[in-house]
Amino acid sequence: MNNQLMQSITKEKLLFEPWIGSQYGSDSLFGISILVVGESNYTDNQDRELPHNTFTHRLIEDAIDGCQKHRFFKYIRRTFMDDVSPKAFWHSVAYQEYIQDWLPCPGVSPDEEMWQKAKPLFQDVVNELKPQCILFVSKGVYDRASKNFSDATSLTICDDVALRIYKPSHPTVQIHQSLASWIYHPSSRRGGFRRPRPVVKALVEAAGGRLSKT
Repeated sequence: MNNQLMQSITKEKLLFEPWIGSQYGSDSLFGISILVVGESNYTDNQDRELPHNTFTHRLIEDAIDGCQKHRFFKYIRRTFMDDVSPKAFWHSVAYQEYIQDWLPCPGVSPDEEMWQKAKPLFQDVVNELKPQCILFVSKGVYDRASKNFSDATSLTICDDVALRIYKPSHPTVQIHQSLASWIYHPSSRRGGFRRPRPVVKALVEAAGGRLSKT
């Protein structure tokens, strides 16, 4: 994790600090800096999850090591590349949870106060990490985070499998220097990794990256 990239963010305001892969940026598998954004973390015992600031890091480290079966993180990786190791993938991207509060269990939605609190903190993360590409793995988070930013050129989706749930013209938005778009939550009924793969490929390439190992 490249902690130097986070030095100017006021860390005490971030309950969950972003994961930053050691190859994040031009040295990554994709040749560009990619930030993946999820919605939230949940627990029924906050004390058990201490220290909270590294909770997301520990989840991804477990996914890399294979200590736990995280379908969510596995599907994100396979949406980008189906033939890359967890270690190589997660060290090529950054990952951030948008909501900076604990939720009690899956299926509970953030309240309005949580959404309002998260917005400026997310902007701080984007300003510091300077991603060229942002993928929201939740349409609801994309809809919230992309408000007040300019629409960018839509992605063209031609894949028949993807078109079962995505439209041929898929929206993007310019968030500061970043080209951003969304896919459905990987663990949801519309999720998985095969159907959103053409969307992710189009987004990464539109942002100037590549989706093939070198």
